[in-house]
Amino acid sequence: MISYTSDQATLSTIGEGLNATYTENKPWPHIVIDDFIDPECLERVREEAIAVDRARRYAKFLDTKTTHNKFAFAPDIVGPETSRLVNFLNSGAFVSYLEKLTGISGLLTDPSYFGGGLHKIQAGGFLEVHADFNHLKRYNLERRLNLLLYLNKDWLPSYNGELELWDRPCMERVASVAPLFNRCVVFSTTKESLHGHPTPLATPADVDRMSIALYYYTNTWEPAAQEHSTLYYISQNNRVRLRLDRILKAFVQDLTPPIFRKSIRAIKRLAKGEKVTEV
Repeated sequence: MISYTSDQATLSTIGEGLNATYTENKPWPHIVIDDFIDPECLERVREEAIAVDRARRYAKFLDTKTTHNKFAFAPDIVGPETSRLVNFLNSGAFVSYLEKLTGISGLLTDPSYFGGGLHKIQAGGFLEVHADFNHLKRYNLERRLNLLLYLNKDWLPSYNGELELWDRPCMERVASVAPLFNRCVVFSTTKESLHGHPTPLATPADVDRMSIALYYYTNTWEPAAQEHSTLYYISQNNRVRLRLDRILKAFVQDLTPPIFRKSIRAIKRLAKGEKVTEV
């Protein structure tokens, strides 16, 4: 268990001790850590998360068009305890912990919390199995890590909502992680790290699936790299099944040399009347 008062040396040592577990876990590098942080501090965060305006008028973004029933909130909207937690998870000491844990150096945080913050998903909501976007355009950074810290007490298996980890080459689910209070999941974000909770939640109407989601980056983005938004593979119309269109698209992109991808993007911008400076 770590605390807000843990110093950088202590956190680095803890992270280094978990590196082998992280890198060797299947289907891709990840780790699940229970009793992650001071539970009294996290309980105060949970109380703030529950109390967030259920009218959702303060939500940072909503995902309701596909019946995902997902809402996200910036930490400062949720409350001071949530801001305190997130500030710690973005601190230099904690980033050092993540670097030692994952073996990825030069990690950077995102002050805009693009796509992150407090996530709340209502009854019936789900998240298709997907690979995350790989480029934070605002700061021109490469996405490298996800951190998920769950806030759900008394979570029952019948509620569904397990985080599923899938093997991309075989398109098989390899592991499931229940979203239990004070359980933290950290994993590398690549095209191989397919994850989600595709089975619709069967929670009572007043119970949301809640988590703190933070993403970490490095200043290593290459202009010729294959940029992509979130790629969904599994689950359509609330049924778990293969999304062949996504798989074929990813396969074609993998075979297309960077120079051709860059030319295609330039042609698309020209067709929209946008200015193109180089091809």
